[in-house]
Amino acid sequence: MKAAKTRSICSVCGNGFSAGLKFCPVCMLSMGIKGEIELEEVSQDVVQSASASQRFEHYEVLSSEGGKPIELGRGAMGVTYKAFDINLHCPVTLKVISEGYLGDESARLRFLREARAAASVRHPNVASVFHLGRTGQSYFYTMEFVEGETLGSLIKRSGRLEVKLALEIATQVAAGLTAINEQHLVHRDIKPTNIMVRLKDQGGVTTKIIDLGLAKTVDESASEADISLPGAFAGTPEFASPEQFAGIQLDIRSDLYSLGVTLWVMVTGQTPFRGTSAEVMYQHQHAPLPLERLKDVAQPVVVLLEKLLEKDPAKRFQTPDELLKVMPTIKDAIGAGRRITRKNLQKISPAAWSAGTRKPTANLGKFVSFILGRANVSPSDTQGGNPVLESRSPGSVPKKISVARLPITGSDIFGRE
Repeated sequence: MKAAKTRSICSVCGNGFSAGLKFCPVCMLSMGIKGEIELEEVSQDVVQSASASQRFEHYEVLSSEGGKPIELGRGAMGVTYKAFDINLHCPVTLKVISEGYLGDESARLRFLREARAAASVRHPNVASVFHLGRTGQSYFYTMEFVEGETLGSLIKRSGRLEVKLALEIATQVAAGLTAINEQHLVHRDIKPTNIMVRLKDQGGVTTKIIDLGLAKTVDESASEADISLPGAFAGTPEFASPEQFAGIQLDIRSDLYSLGVTLWVMVTGQTPFRGTSAEVMYQHQHAPLPLERLKDVAQPVVVLLEKLLEKDPAKRFQTPDELLKVMPTIKDAIGAGRRITRKNLQKISPAAWSAGTRKPTANLGKFVSFILGRANVSPSDTQGGNPVLESRSPGSVPKKISVARLPITGSDIFGRE
């Protein structure tokens, strides 16, 4: 009895062909006639063996030359792959929920919430979601495959960026945050590894926000809150806003703070606050900005960073649009070698400055109590209504600081660096 011949399936046209052939003969003939490619230029990404492929409806996970699926990231709850849309003949990013969480209803709902949140945002500076589907028991969704590299990779490769490039990237991220804000969402994890950049030959750059794994609605309902990660700090400590550590309701101003930290990293190569998670949490809430590290940074950028990194949300820009309005002034001042002041920014975006006088929200009391608790201040430790802090060396951490709220990032959950 003869052994059955092994056959491969072309992920592009669906044609079956002998496993002994390296490439699909139908596609090779078609492409050769059209003059689209030379024989030696055929990418191994396009033609995959049926035995090594993973199919999710009309999306097929691509494999490397070694036969392993091309992973873009891996987290506790999901894996992100590079895949191929067989119908449209284009690469996509495909996220799949991990098998271990298929029976976890809250995990499934969080995964669906991420997909729907991302799909609601349509903007050139935010990666778009195309499709949400289910294959067997596995849920997945696909989004555009963004060419280029993460901002984190660019910074690691280049060190600190030129101010002009850094401001252009920050401007495009702010534009993307405008679209996110319009959908009443908060990203909660803006950082270099969640920003894709593609440098152009003429010196320009294209920037896209990715990974809305931690995104949530500003006016989250009780049912939505139930599927959030209970009792856990969500975000990345080095880039998180002071209010994120307090567990209170967030809005887009939190993302603007994270963008400020990201801009700081772009122009210095390092985050403003470093140390253990507990130390970083404390510094974001209490420590003054280490402005001495900005001595080589253009003065208008320093003023911008001070504004973005205000610990009080009411003293920051109130929306991404307000930030976008002042960007031309910042760039012009740098080009002219001119210094600017906060008054210059106030004239351009007065709403951001008058916001500091608005009435406190209902959650402010919780935030103040949280801050006092982290500073080891009790109601009795006051003089004339003002808290009295323990004497500590600059940057030190109080002994009673809690680290119960361990950091959880979008990449930890859904898998994308």
